[in-house]
Amino acid sequence: MVMNEFELIEQLIRGFGDLTKADFIATGPGDDAAVVNLPDDQQLVVSTDTLVPDVHFPAEARGDLVGFRSVAINVSDLAAMGATPLGMTVAMTIDSLASDWIQQFAHGIAVAAREFNVKILGGNLARGPLNITVTIQGSVPNGKALLRSQAQIGDDIWLTGTLGATRAFLDERTNPQSSIETLLSRQDTCAVARYFLPHPRVEFASKIRDVVHGAIDVSDGLASELAHLTKASQCGASISLNGLPVWRGLNTMDVVGPDDSYEVLFTANEGDRPQILELALLTYTPVVIIGEVVADQNVSYTLDGESVIPQTGFDHFA
Repeated sequence: MVMNEFELIEQLIRGFGDLTKADFIATGPGDDAAVVNLPDDQQLVVSTDTLVPDVHFPAEARGDLVGFRSVAINVSDLAAMGATPLGMTVAMTIDSLASDWIQQFAHGIAVAAREFNVKILGGNLARGPLNITVTIQGSVPNGKALLRSQAQIGDDIWLTGTLGATRAFLDERTNPQSSIETLLSRQDTCAVARYFLPHPRVEFASKIRDVVHGAIDVSDGLASELAHLTKASQCGASISLNGLPVWRGLNTMDVVGPDDSYEVLFTANEGDRPQILELALLTYTPVVIIGEVVADQNVSYTLDGESVIPQTGFDHFA
């Protein structure tokens, strides 16, 4: 027997259990809107992303993997702002309720919600071609949000993690059959796992808030994010690609252009290197300095001492 829309929504809410409850949630799923309490010393940080099949994930992908990825890429935006996740809403159009794909999807949402300590505030379900929109809310102490516009001339430019898992996955284009729980343990060794299950640097970013100047997450590609960061900060950058952390099997130039690794690109004063490295060690976060913020409002790249020009990043309408 196929449930109708409202029966399915009720079942999903029951299945989420304690993920719909928290001290800051005055009213959760089930009403016309959620009501959230926020302490006086905190600001609300909000991000939203829409995911389209065969653009943001393979149309044939397992629902649980798509569910996790849908949450993680939104959490990455909060990490880049130095914010702590609070709650999220999930909206979906799907052509039929008969498939068990939506139940898998809900499981992936729940796994991600527990992984990133984010609650489920509600959502919407409608009939139509498959599309997913997640809106996530987080909090940050007043005036402490990390912004693209605050990079300072002379700053080190840092990068977390490794770039290129998306490229490696798309080159292989395998359709994973492993469970989400199995792949979670392989995030750092398997391109398929890293693609579907990125791990945004929330804890690290929140700990470096007091020393970071400008920040952005790598969701379109390193070259694109550097362009956004420098434009917002009215500065430039000098980047050495030697030592750039690259997913195994790839070349450096393969990963500077289009790439959605959901790592954090940030700038900080040279004198804060010891503290940043200490906090990286504390949070098990790989970090590397890739360049310097400069006054000339251009971004230059060198590799092995030679000037290079990377590809630009993802552009949905290019």
